[in-house]
Amino acid sequence: MEDLSKLVKGLDIKSRQLVLRHKTLKDEFIKLEQKYLETENSLLQQKKIILELEKQIQILTIAKSIPTGKESSKAKKKINELLRELDTCIDLLNNKTI
Repeated sequence: MEDLSKLVKGLDIKSRQLVLRHKTLKDEFIKLEQKYLETENSLLQQKKIILELEKQIQILTIAKSIPTGKESSKAKKKINELLRELDTCIDLLNNKTI
């Protein structure tokens, strides 16, 4: 009878330890889940920042490639010449089709 009592007492102690361990692991899981969500949000924010910075790089690259000063006026003159040639070609095409 005494052995049975010891056995029940031992099972009781082990079940309490198991319940305590379960609670500890559950609390740890909740903390890890919160940390995961925070990390996920941080990652999304960093991806947005990267996209914005890539856009800025593209804009700066384009802006840097635009000529300034004397080069700018030469480029404008060349563009105007090409537009006049294009207009002339369009006029010629329109006259031939009529």
